Amino acid sequence: LMTIEDGATGTKQYKIARGDLNPLLESLFTGLFAIIDNTDWNENEHVMKCAMRILARAGQDVVPVTGIVFGRLAAALERVCKNPRNPSYNHYLFESIAALVRNCCSKDPSMTSQLEALLFPPFQTVLQLDILEFTPYVFQVLAQLLEFRPQNAGLGPAYTSLFPPLLSASLWEKKGNVPGLVRLLQAYIKQAPNELLSSLTPMLGIFQRLNASSATETSAFELLRALTTYIPQENMMPSVPTIFQIILTKLSTTKTQKYPPLVVSYLALFAGLFGGQAFLDVTNRIQPGVGLTLLAQVWVP
Repeated sequence: LMTIEDGATGTKQYKIARGDLNPLLESLFTGLFAIIDNTDWNENEHVMKCAMRILARAGQDVVPVTGIVFGRLAAALERVCKNPRNPSYNHYLFESIAALVRNCCSKDPSMTSQLEALLFPPFQTVLQLDILEFTPYVFQVLAQLLEFRPQNAGLGPAYTSLFPPLLSASLWEKKGNVPGLVRLLQAYIKQAPNELLSSLTPMLGIFQRLNASSATETSAFELLRALTTYIPQENMMPSVPTIFQIILTKLSTTKTQKYPPLVVSYLALFAGLFGGQAFLDVTNRIQPGVGLTLLAQVWVP
């Protein structure tokens, strides 16, 4: 729609320069949303895809027309929450929301509060009604908003109240939720680690759950790296021997090729943050000499 393939190189090039698109944004979105808002058109996925592509191409130039776009996207989301029936339309809708969040908040992080006010009501509807088609998208966009939230803003009441349900085992049973949930927890941990100390044990329980399955072990280490990086060391250190024991037990029995690199990457992070001696001390508590064995047989190869 917005690109053309270069016959010589095989790479895709934009057909329209961003500067040429900028003066047309208001009229383009006015026309597109006249169709999107018309329920007689029955959720036209092609029009929503066009809106998504324009948002992606416009980048931060879309900020002046945010008032036109975001309210209409939020309204479209409220409508589809009542009856999700067109997966392609819904996908392009959430991609459009994500593109707008990225474009606006990367230019002005203070806009996150405005976007949160528009998005939280339909997002709460999705989570309360457990709309399975939408929850993975909602977790991803919430993570995106939290990542852009100014560091000194803390979590605020809305994110604080949302956090405890994210630890519910039922959410993690649905594999489609896992990438978005992990990204959201990473954003929480980075934004306000000290506010989450009372939830460290259940978060480590989620790591253990994800680590147990080869399908989610990559996500397990994404969560563990965030905890190790941002939770204060004095709070994290008492749990480290148990974490190492869980990792080494699986390492000794796993048959997948991707698990050892995940372990090596994490141990390198741990040694960099806590020091090489701390790494040796913890591993020697599990079994004398196992740290040097890991270095020789797993890390160095």
